[in-house]
Amino acid sequence: MPGVLKGNPYSNYIIYLALIPTIIYITLFWIMPIVHIFIISLTYKDSFLLGSPVFVDGENYETVFAMYRESIKNSILLPFSAAVLDLVLGYPLAYLLVRKRILFKNVIRASLVFPYFGDLYISYGLWNMFLPGGLFDIFYNLFGISYRQILYTPYAVIFGLSIFTLPLMVLYVSSNLQEVDPVLEEAALTLGASPIKSFFKITLPLTLPGAIAGFLACFGWNLGGYLIPLLLGGIESGNVITVKIVYLTLQIHNYGVAAALAVILTLMTMFTTYLTFKVTKFLK
Repeated sequence: MPGVLKGNPYSNYIIYLALIPTIIYITLFWIMPIVHIFIISLTYKDSFLLGSPVFVDGENYETVFAMYRESIKNSILLPFSAAVLDLVLGYPLAYLLVRKRILFKNVIRASLVFPYFGDLYISYGLWNMFLPGGLFDIFYNLFGISYRQILYTPYAVIFGLSIFTLPLMVLYVSSNLQEVDPVLEEAALTLGASPIKSFFKITLPLTLPGAIAGFLACFGWNLGGYLIPLLLGGIESGNVITVKIVYLTLQIHNYGVAAALAVILTLMTMFTTYLTFKVTKFLK
């Protein structure tokens, strides 16, 4: 293809024409919906959808920061905690998959696409396992605790979110680790370094971009989580932005405030994605 376009005075026009479908797609299904939601966030309740929008400027955002600060805080703390847990569990797993021979390696690798199936499987499955008579019932009896001490708590939400995004952490770290030549680690061991020292001096610094990118990806992915906080967190622990948006839209019909929350969530997600690219580029 490059050989065909070389010396062709119309090659640039061909490239621009090829980009037209992509530009149209991004405009119609990404930029316009965001602009649409932003406009709704400046209107009173459902007036925009009724065809006679009443603009209230920034009142909806004032309402958000006055009444839904707890939801915003939970939407940050719960995914952040889950991302920390993913890092603790996912980094060693990625190292084993890349550097060691373990049983069912291909099965584990195949399961790494699990987040793309959606969070319904995790949320509903864990919800049933936490309930009395579920798989975790034996632990309740063993430690003499009630299921309500686990289910409908922040710990259940963090556990669910971390399981959902753990494959992302493994994918990012594994991809970075595959670029690190094992000869470097072997050379360090040959020169007298212990395995632990070799890890902290060679492996960890070289895989830090993948670990940070995986952390941010897990955090950003879980910012938009809905079913896991709803089913595993209940009313209090599941008090996150996504749950409030659905509540305000379907039950209260306050589309203005719901849209304001959606705009804030979108900005948080976009900033996290931007930060992922910037941090990994800086570390490289």
